[in-house]
Amino acid sequence: MRLRCGVSSVFLLLGPAIFAAEETPTERGDAAMKAGNYTEAAAAYTDAINREPNKAGHYIDRTAAYDLLNEIEKALADANKAIELEPKNAEAYDARAWVKYTRKPNEEALADLTKALELEPKFPRALNRRARILADERRFQEALADVNKALEYAEDYADAYTTRGNILYLQGKYRKAIVDLSTAIGFDPEQPRPYGIRSRIWSYWNEHKSAFEDADKIVRLDSKNYRSFLVRAYAQDDAGKFEPALADLDEARKRDDKIAEIYKEKAFCLLNLKKFDDAITEASTAIHLQQGFAEAWRIRGTALLAEWRLGEALGDFSMALGLNPDDVRAAIGRGTVYFYWTQFQKALPDFDAALKIDPQSFEARLWRGDTYNQLGREEKARADFAQLGKSTPGKPDGYMRRALVYLAEGNADAAIADLTEALELDKTLAPVAYALRASANSKKENFQAAIEDLNKAIELDPTNANNFNLRSSVCNRLKRFPEALEDTRKAIQLAPKNSGYRLNYAYYLSRAGDYEGARRELNQIEETADKSAWYYNNLAWLLATADDDKIRNGPEAEEAMKEALRLWPNEPRLWDTQAAVCAELSRFEEAIKWEKRYLAAKKLTAEQRKNGLERLNLYQKRQPYRQPPGG
Repeated sequence: MRLRCGVSSVFLLLGPAIFAAEETPTERGDAAMKAGNYTEAAAAYTDAINREPNKAGHYIDRTAAYDLLNEIEKALADANKAIELEPKNAEAYDARAWVKYTRKPNEEALADLTKALELEPKFPRALNRRARILADERRFQEALADVNKALEYAEDYADAYTTRGNILYLQGKYRKAIVDLSTAIGFDPEQPRPYGIRSRIWSYWNEHKSAFEDADKIVRLDSKNYRSFLVRAYAQDDAGKFEPALADLDEARKRDDKIAEIYKEKAFCLLNLKKFDDAITEASTAIHLQQGFAEAWRIRGTALLAEWRLGEALGDFSMALGLNPDDVRAAIGRGTVYFYWTQFQKALPDFDAALKIDPQSFEARLWRGDTYNQLGREEKARADFAQLGKSTPGKPDGYMRRALVYLAEGNADAAIADLTEALELDKTLAPVAYALRASANSKKENFQAAIEDLNKAIELDPTNANNFNLRSSVCNRLKRFPEALEDTRKAIQLAPKNSGYRLNYAYYLSRAGDYEGARRELNQIEETADKSAWYYNNLAWLLATADDDKIRNGPEAEEAMKEALRLWPNEPRLWDTQAAVCAELSRFEEAIKWEKRYLAAKKLTAEQRKNGLERLNLYQKRQPYRQPPGG
């Protein structure tokens, strides 16, 4: 029998493949989205809209593509069109909310998500997204309620586990957070977000290898997204690798140059690299992009403080605290500015506030103890130092911390012992440890040992202006004024805006006999806002004691001392200057009273007491004090 091969038989032989349906525009768009080809996806969804212009779902799809392309106005227009076409479509409100998120006030996004949930109460994605926004606003209980509901309705919803893990991370519940984040990764190993949060937790635990592994994973999964490189930069800078972190941040900026967080993090890295001008520039860009960015204000304030631009730093710290009253470091920073200005009554509330936020803050308690000392409230100071001294050093930096407490308490021997131990345990601490040990030796009047330590500190870190300043003060104690002047010049070259160094320079000029140069330096400081009690005290001392009739000016010295004593009424060294001013004005009975008050102070060194007694003897003979060059 002959086989008939008609057309129908040919189709049967070819099989069903020939009848495979053509891929729809929506399917093409979905595939492009999955591949990260968002431009192609938007084009495919546009094709779908052209075919079915009244179908809301197509506009919702294109909203997501435009959002990822950062074409916000187009994304919002599509979401609005979807809502216009289907006012009761929960997904349309959900989509519009997500476009608004991070770009509009959160209230608008929350309102859209709430509307979506009114229309569809068991909508897991809307619940999860609302939880994410609530977490950003630190409304953790509400956020947890939403994300728990999302997981109730969708037990394998990976991103909801990530959201809950993030909330737990923000609450400091790191172990619980790790469980949720790892669960999210188990459900969806290709989802980038949980790796980023988990990387931060590893860093907090100093598990830097694990942090890098997670950060590298997120870069491999989503290399087109700036957030991936930002996460890896976090892992780098948490490990103290600031240069590699900056390289990752540059990669992040190439992908989106309008993200404030990138510039803030660059500022943080540059701050740690002591590139203060660059840090200020990057933080300023972050602030320009996001005015309410508290952390950027605080970081810029810290860089300004390092450059001794105290007035500007004060403004930035105040702005940071206005935006985030719980910023411990901003409170400490503002308190430090007031401390440097010798405005101790203003500094104290900031250190109190910092300790209220974080009672374990070593830095805040140390500053507060020192502030109490300057205010003459010695019992309060001792209580703070005693609390800090309770901890037993477990690591090299623990010895450094305890040494700082001993220095503040005046226990130089104990400080030297701890700093020597820190040096033996960790050589990387040497630049700071040598400088601190020099301060302790200086307090013991062991000046040669102090000079030797400072020489080592300067050799290890020749860019540290403070080490030159410290060495100049030791040279001054040894009456080696030309060396003191040279070291202070170097300190000023490294930190030209530091008025404290300029004060010292003016003083050393006067000790070297250059009274006109000293007055010129003091006049330059007068043009700045950084006039502390020390500025007025040093000016008054020069005007009252200079061995040069052209420089001395008793009435002007008296005005300067009024301001100095207003700022710092309980400082004995100011009483010594006040006595010299009174003697210059021939008010010897007042001079004797002030000098006796100075000599009654408990913490004078043997040299200070000897010099004070010599001045008292002059005043009792009705003679003013003159400080000759080198005297």
